[in-house]
Amino acid sequence: MKAVITGESDELVGVNLLDNNDAEHVIEMKFNGEITAHQQDGYSDYPSERTQEENEHVRQARRYAKWYVYRERGYETMPRHENPDSLVAAMVALSDMAEATVEDQFADIRNQIESHYDGSTVELPFEDAHPDDPLVYRTDLYLEPQPQHEDTLLVDQYVDIATAIQEDAAAALTDADDLEHQLLELLNYEDRLATALPSFDVEAVSGMHTLHTDGATEQTTEVPSPLDRHPDARIELPPVDLRQFDLFQLLLVVNLSAQVRDRYLMMGVSPPEPFQHQGFGTYRGTVKQQINEMYDRHYLFSETTDKWGTTLF
Repeated sequence: MKAVITGESDELVGVNLLDNNDAEHVIEMKFNGEITAHQQDGYSDYPSERTQEENEHVRQARRYAKWYVYRERGYETMPRHENPDSLVAAMVALSDMAEATVEDQFADIRNQIESHYDGSTVELPFEDAHPDDPLVYRTDLYLEPQPQHEDTLLVDQYVDIATAIQEDAAAALTDADDLEHQLLELLNYEDRLATALPSFDVEAVSGMHTLHTDGATEQTTEVPSPLDRHPDARIELPPVDLRQFDLFQLLLVVNLSAQVRDRYLMMGVSPPEPFQHQGFGTYRGTVKQQINEMYDRHYLFSETTDKWGTTLF
């Protein structure tokens, strides 16, 4: 991916972009990220006439254009819970929370996930859902201060600091002989990073909401927002067996880190090295990894891969 800002008016920003297939895209968007025009020279103008891979190249170009405008101009062109900088801020905030506070504020999502494995009845909000169906449990996070565009962006700061301590962390992960020890080492890694990054706190946490799919259609529940604004991040977890994780707090942080990974991959670029790890990230990214050969299966802890997409320009 390569992009350049071609112009800006009082309402619109123009982007010229070359995707990973060497197709050129000319995209125009409002400051809120609404795309008002998109022309490209590599594929049919009709989505139904494109292959799955061609359609994904077009979607990647649109996602990357929004990210690029945000990075270059500071406009909030994407939802905060999809913005890697905002996700890093949430990682910092969660890493800094007391374990007891985490257990209290995220009790509903933890109890719901545990109900799939502790022999109790799994209560689901959908009449046609079964506990073995694909389900994702979500909780929204609201941060204080709200993540904002700065001269040095949070992902950049995170990567710079992570690079300085990366060798120690990599050696510890290599020496760890099971998943539990790997997660413990990752928590130590996140603690060291959090102390060197700007400080964020979790101002509010929403109630749990649920996504269910039967493979063809999706249905979701809604919960009231605890604040009069959109969330800064969103935890997304399937019904994993929490007995293999001694630290629920770490699982939440790793989920957010994997979401950063997915957001980069869905923009058609390789995530920065600190985010190149396995684990469930976003539901949408997981679906793409399951059905689209352009993506490897990064959502599985049990698999390893060195396929990280196109180099980030």
